[in-house]
Amino acid sequence: MHVIMTANTKLEIQDIIEKILYKRRVDPGGYKYDFRLRMPTYFDPLIGRRGKQGLSEQNGDLILVVKKLDRYIRIGQYFEDNGDLTSDPIIAIDYNYGKWIPIRIERVIGDTVYSYIDNGKRMIYPDKIEEYMSIQRTFAQKIREQGWLENGIRIKRR
Repeated sequence: MHVIMTANTKLEIQDIIEKILYKRRVDPGGYKYDFRLRMPTYFDPLIGRRGKQGLSEQNGDLILVVKKLDRYIRIGQYFEDNGDLTSDPIIAIDYNYGKWIPIRIERVIGDTVYSYIDNGKRMIYPDKIEEYMSIQRTFAQKIREQGWLENGIRIKRR
């Protein structure tokens, strides 16, 4: 299957993140924001939480972070792992007049770059776009299934 990104392609991650931001009265096109939601005591039936006694029934709070500065957006979902906050994946996007263009995905297993700038224009690596589309689609589905739109609690930044 070949995936083609056109000027009209709207990414699944863009769709759910924009809905979350609009619901909380944050303009996705704004110049700068550091938006965070907390999902209290989220339980993941597949991985649970590893504690001192092994797996427990709860794996603690999740934090969804959407940061934007100028035209660059970073989206990550953080969880606690052995006392450290970990995110997998973190998706970096170029916000170009309402169109979200993939830049990179940072994963525990390593980072992958999906585009570069050539003569002032963002160019996408065509051989990597299927992988990017699959990862962002899965991440968007996970955000929907976990109920962030309905149940995420906004964390006020000082």
